[in-house]
Amino acid sequence: METINAYEMIQDRIKNGVIMVVAKAHSCATCTMIVDHLIKTVPYLDRIDKIQVYVDDMDQFRGEHVIFSVPTVLIFSEGKEILRESRFINTDKINRLLSMLLD
Repeated sequence: METINAYEMIQDRIKNGVIMVVAKAHSCATCTMIVDHLIKTVPYLDRIDKIQVYVDDMDQFRGEHVIFSVPTVLIFSEGKEILRESRFINTDKINRLLSMLLD
């Protein structure tokens, strides 16, 4: 999963197609475990763009997308947020949504 450090790059990537953004913190061990679990259990993730953002380093992203806790998984389609999961990430919900979008 690619890590992006520039706010403008994230905004450009979000505008096109379906993309998953994982908001993480440097001190969050759970965040890394959640990303690994998502990649192992959601087969549709292979078909979309995935990026991670460290909100410690990017206050503008945190404020613009109203992220209060980490990990937060955001899924965008054509620039619009269509799913937000925080702390307790429901992988079944993500899988169902991606199956509807991609099939």
